[in-house]
Amino acid sequence: MTHHKKKKRLCVDKMSMYRSYFLKNGFYAKKGNEKASNSEKVYIKHTSEIGGIYAVVQSDRKGVKIMAEGSELFFNNFDKLDGFLNRLQQTKHDFMRILRRKNISQKLRMLDL
Repeated sequence: MTHHKKKKRLCVDKMSMYRSYFLKNGFYAKKGNEKASNSEKVYIKHTSEIGGIYAVVQSDRKGVKIMAEGSELFFNNFDKLDGFLNRLQQTKHDFMRILRRKNISQKLRMLDL
């Protein structure tokens, strides 16, 4: 196997690993990802707490670009990527929990007891 073929195979394997990771974690593939012969695959996740999280996997570059909350970050390590996405989710859950608690508290104060 030539060096070029090995490199291309490694890129395809890496893209496949990211695909599996994102699909397992609630992302969905951008329409046309599978048909596209270009070197970029996009995965999207939308939640009411966070909004949109976009993951762009490029075959010519090792790693994945994450766009969330108005910023772009690049990860070439699954553990760091996973940690970032978990922290992002947890921070938003904590924030929503505080908002719900404040809302319930305000409503309870309005009751005639």
